[in-house]
Formats: sequence, C-alpha cells, structure tokens
Amino acid sequence: MSFKKSGIVFALIFYLFLFLYPSFPSAHAYIKKSTPSENETLSKLPENVTIEFDEPIQPSFHSIEVFDSKGNRVDQKNGHIDTKNSSVIECDLNDHLPNGTYRIQWRVVSSDGHPVQGVIPFQIGGLESNPKSSNNNQESKGYTPEWDLLSIRWLQYVSNACLVGALFFYLFVLHKDLVTNLWVMDAVKKIVTFSFLTLSLSMLLSLPLQATIESGLPWSEVLSIRVLREMLENTLFGKTWIIQIDGLFLLCISTYLVIKKRLDKPILLWMTLILGVGLLLSKSFTSHAAASTNRFYSISLDFLHLLSASIWIGSLLSLATLIPLSKKKESKTVFIETIKRFSKWGIVLVIILAATGFMSSLSYIPNFRTLVSTDYGRVLTGKILLFLLMIIFAMANFVKGRRRRETGWRSTLWGELILGLIVLGLSVLLTNLPTAMASPGPFKETKTIQHGTRITFEATPNVIGENTFELWLKDEKGRPITNIEQITLTFTSLEMDMGKDSTILEKIKDGKYGTRGLDFNMSGQWNVQVHVLTKDLETLDTHFNVLVGSK
Repeated sequence: MSFKKSGIVFALIFYLFLFLYPSFPSAHAYIKKSTPSENETLSKLPENVTIEFDEPIQPSFHSIEVFDSKGNRVDQKNGHIDTKNSSVIECDLNDHLPNGTYRIQWRVVSSDGHPVQGVIPFQIGGLESNPKSSNNNQESKGYTPEWDLLSIRWLQYVSNACLVGALFFYLFVLHKDLVTNLWVMDAVKKIVTFSFLTLSLSMLLSLPLQATIESGLPWSEVLSIRVLREMLENTLFGKTWIIQIDGLFLLCISTYLVIKKRLDKPILLWMTLILGVGLLLSKSFTSHAAASTNRFYSISLDFLHLLSASIWIGSLLSLATLIPLSKKKESKTVFIETIKRFSKWGIVLVIILAATGFMSSLSYIPNFRTLVSTDYGRVLTGKILLFLLMIIFAMANFVKGRRRRETGWRSTLWGELILGLIVLGLSVLLTNLPTAMASPGPFKETKTIQHGTRITFEATPNVIGENTFELWLKDEKGRPITNIEQITLTFTSLEMDMGKDSTILEKIKDGKYGTRGLDFNMSGQWNVQVHVLTKDLETLDTHFNVLVGSK
C-alpha cells in the first residue's frame, strides 16, 4: 500500500477512535487556593477549612483532617468534596478551639489517578510562635513511581507497540516476495502472539496496580472485592479500564483468528491492527494530554507520538527477527530491499516523533531552566538524548541499505531497538511524573517601554506562599533611574475572579526596589501590573504575565 493511501487510512482510524472514545480529564492536581492559606494568621476561628485544586478530584480515596500543635484531631471528621464544585475538598472545625498553631493534612487523587498529599499550617490568634518562622512549612508531594508501576506500564507500552508495529510492518513494509514466505509468516505470528499475551497480562495487572497507587494500600490489601469494586465504580481509571478490557476481548478474538488462519487474510490483519491502535489511543486519554484546555489538539499530538514510536519499535523488532534472511543467498536481496523500504517510513516516523514531541513539550516545560531543575525535565532531557542516539543508529542502517551491505545488521538493528525500549521506559516515567509546569522556578523578565526605559521584574521563589519581589529600572543607556517617587505592583489572577491586590515597593538602592513577605495565594497564571510615578509626575506602566508554581 502506498504512503498516501496508508496515511489516509490511519487518519480515518485515528479520528474514528477519537470521536468514539470517552473524554476523561487527566492531570496531577495542584492547590490553587486554600482557606486558611499557608501560614495565615486568623483573628478568629473559621467554621471550616477548604482547599481548591486546579482540576476536579476523584470521589474516592480522599481525606482532609485538621490537627492542633499536640497532634489532636480538631475537625468534625466530615471531610468531603463540595457537591457544587468537585475541585474543592472541605471539612468543618470543632467549636471553641483555642488560639494556637494548626495544620491541615490532606490527600486527594488527581483525575489521572495520581495521589497528591500535603500539609498546610495556619494559626489562630497572635502568639509568639509564628507559623512562618517555625518549621511548619507547607508540604505537598505526589506519587513517586516505583518498580511495580515502571515494570507493568513498560510491559504494556512495549507489548502494545510490538503488536501494532509488527502488523504494520507486515502490511506496509515487508517486501512482497516475503509476504507469503512461511518462515516469515511464522516469525510474525510468534511476535503477535507473544505481544498479545504480555499485553493481556499487563492490562489485567494494571487495575490492582492503580488501586495501590490511588488508595495507598499494599498489594496484599488491594486484591479484595471491596477495593477493586471501588476502583471500577468510582474512579476514572476503573471506567477506562473496563473499556480497555472490552477492546482486549475483541483483540483476543482477532488475534486468535490471525494465528490460526493464514496471514494473507487482510480483513483479519486490519481488524487486529485497528484494535491495537485503539488500545494505544486509550493511553492518550489517561495521560497529561487529556488535561489540556485544547484536548483534541493535545490528545492528537500524544497519540501520533505514541503511534509513531510503536510502529518504529515494532518494525525494528520484526527486522531484527528477520536478520537470518540476510545470510541466505535466495533471500538476502529482498531483505535489503525491505530495509530500504523501512528507511523511507523511518524518515517519516522520525519527523512525526520530533515534531509531536517538540510541540507537546511546549505544554509541559515552561522554560529551559526546568529541563535540569525538575525531575520531569531531567527525564525528558534523557529521552531526547537517547532519541538522538536512535537516529544515529537509524542513519547507519539507512546507509547500509543504500550500499546494499549484506553483513553487520545485527549490531545496529538491535542497538536501535534496545535504545527504543529504554525510551519507552522513560515515557512511562514521564507519564507518571508531575510536569515541569508545577515548578517553573523564579520568574525574571525585562521589558522595554517608551524612550528605551527597561523595567526588570523578578519573583522568587515564584510559588504559592511567601515570595520576594524586586524591580529594576534603567534608562536607554543602562543607567539606574533615580527620580522615582513611588512604584506600585498590582496582582490579578488570570484564572479566577479574586479581585486585585496592590503593594508599594520600597527602595533598596538607586534603580532597584523590592518587597518581601508577600504571598501568591494560588498557583497558575497571574498578571503583575507595574505603575511607576516619577518625581516629575510622569508615569511608566507595563505588565508581566507570571506562571506561579505550586511547589
């Protein structure tokens, strides 16, 4: 089948699944606002405490509790999700609590099934011990991927990729003279069979695995009807898993027919390929992509990225399996022709992988600094480096094919394949790590306004809670501006109507002004309006859009 025809077919398959598959939001939940806020000192006892997150939280496996400085629980043990806003968790406090330091201990499960938990300290009444000066700092942490998740999810990625890639290779890449070769057909059947069995095992294990993640219980306790029923009935992962198992059942039937019948039955091959692609697409609906405001665009990118990687990995495995053909006189020529045919597809796959990876990273990486300062950025950097090494191996195979070399295929093909399997492992890790958007780091930006005046604004550490704000003013020649009467910063949330907060900066030295101890009371996008009044009663105005992190 030609590139054009196959491209049209895969586009139709993709959009069919995209419109039929249920749309579930997915992302790691982060605190946008809490009442009381971190380290807030209240003059009187509040009736309740509330925490609002940046997305709806799941109705199962959540908790919110309040403790005093002695560790006694002081809430009414009625923690619940707000019925009018599923992004809010709240509980009522006991009456007549004395002045003192308290802490809110919370745990929720994000829409993507990752638990997040933390502690928010606050104070009632004025005491000598201020929560800001104590060690009661806000703590917030998410799920850390462990060996069971990495191994089971990696097995699912790899087996699905090998299944889809092997079928794609047989339908679109394999030389026509090898399509009816019995030894080749038997090799492809073995790949499809083993891939299906390992895919089935990993998908069956994925439900109790997710139960350990969301509930926090060990494996020995999640393998119970009560916990598994809770997962299936009240979590988005459980509902998605039921759909995936339905697809797996259909895939079982089509795979059985492919194995028992000859591979020259196109309808069976297409049915199996389409179902395998559908399971790949289901992964995109439980990834970071589904949390985007433009969900169609993000899921399309994520799916194309995963599909291209799967075709690449599965085709490489098929080629590596067929290496013995390069040693036989009657088949070495068609083997090299198959390599050359795959090289053409390989160029397309590399372009798609690079383009979709780059465009997706723009949604998860706020700046270059986070590539080395966050776990997500470091893993992504490692994935990019390994991807570049894969391209080097692919180029070596491409050159060998052009020169029609008959030996030396084993090392380069297997090297490229092994790197691809490692890249899939890093993809599993990325899917289960908070994106770098949660930790953008200190903000610093310079804007040039009228007459060449440069205004630089810096927010440190640029997270929820206490921050330091500094402003530099320089003229067109880079000299500090000294005739300043007053500088006012006005803060406005771009994600919620919270009104405006203003503060006047203090002079630190000529051309430099600042203040410390002010709070961003929620994460997300903020607008900081800068208003400068000179001693000549002239004004200088600009604004900065700041992405505030949650940790």
